[in-house]
Amino acid sequence: MKVIFYLFVFAVVVFVNIGGFIPFLKVDEEDIERNIKHLKRQQWFQNYLNDEKYRELIIHNKDVRLVIGKFKNNKLGRVSYQEKCQEKLHKTLLNNIA
Repeated sequence: MKVIFYLFVFAVVVFVNIGGFIPFLKVDEEDIERNIKHLKRQQWFQNYLNDEKYRELIIHNKDVRLVIGKFKNNKLGRVSYQEKCQEKLHKTLLNNIA
């Protein structure tokens, strides 16, 4: 019984450590900039950029930029996915207004 417990603990430790070494799961500035470039084509995103308080958050706020970077670039052309992204971004912007 102890052996199974120790194997389980070992497996959890290995799994957690492997997660830290998978760089393609982490968002970087390249992902954020690529998604912003794509989003700039959308009127709803342009509306955020034209509003000074939201623009500052999009440019400088770590949480907002992380959310933008997590959007799946290959799905940003779909209207239904854009609506989900718009809703998620809106919630994040509202949560980060000072």
